[in-house]
Formats: sequence, C-alpha cells, structure tokens
Amino acid sequence: MQISLNGLQSKHSFPNEFPYDAINPISAKKQTFNSIDDVYELLVECYDRGKEEGFKNLGKALYEQSLFFVDMDKMIDGKMQSYIKQYRFCKNFNCPPYQSLQETPIKTIDYFMIIDEEIEQFKAKGTNG
Repeated sequence: MQISLNGLQSKHSFPNEFPYDAINPISAKKQTFNSIDDVYELLVECYDRGKEEGFKNLGKALYEQSLFFVDMDKMIDGKMQSYIKQYRFCKNFNCPPYQSLQETPIKTIDYFMIIDEEIEQFKAKGTNG
C-alpha cells in the first residue's frame, strides 16, 4: 500500500536479481537475500518488532525500513494492486465489492480495512507536516 501512496524509490544499488547482499535494519549487519521470501521474512520480523515497540503506522515504518534492503520493483504484488484498484473503484463510485456483505470474502473486507487505514494515516501525515 505504501508503494502506491509514496511511489517507487529512486534506484539504489540493489542488483536486479537474487542473491544479493544488503543491510538488515534490525541487526545492522550485512545479510544475503536469496529470494523474495527472504525479503518477506525480514519484513515480518520488522513488523513484529514494530508491533512490540508500539509503532502506530506500521505500514509506513515497513516501507521506510524496506528501502534499505530491497528494490521496490520486487515488492509490487499484482494481487495486492488489484485489491487497491477494487477498493478505489468501490470508494469512488460508492458501490460494494460484492452483491451483499454476506457474499463478500472476509479477506476482501480485511484488505479494504487495511487499505483504508493506510490511506487515512497518509492523509493525516500530509496535514501534520
């Protein structure tokens, strides 16, 4: 979601292919990333750490941390981009994603709530500085 809100970062020196080395923001040590799964694993660690430390805007924190160890081009997930488009369509045209709430998959409701929360925090950031 943060990629959609903030855009892709300018190109860093991350290679286009795995494996590559980058600094782990938790340990501050060099780590080898062999696949996108290694990136997601570190993001989960960052999420857990942020949750423990009481970060309010975990999406923003994860986005900012990820800039240190992955090229955002690798993070774009087609399925999630589809959910964001679906959310925006529903919001802009004031229509539900499915015929009824009972027919709406819980995953869609969860994703829409996460997207909405991220957008609201992003808007608040813009008004607060």
